[in-house]
Amino acid sequence: MKKLPDEKTLDELLDLAKDFEQQALSLYERATEIDEKWRVRLESKRKVAIQKSDGESV
Repeated sequence: MKKLPDEKTLDELLDLAKDFEQQALSLYERATEIDEKWRVRLESKRKVAIQKSDGESV
């Protein structure tokens, strides 16, 4: 049967897990900001393309 790590090791692992969780959350938030920025730009470009297309077909 395997022996469990001691309290100190478990505390260190818990701290590492918390740090990684915070880093993952930060990365997720940053990715969401970038996604929103590009989504707005692409929507704007799409509207301009539609307006040009409508103007050419008239």
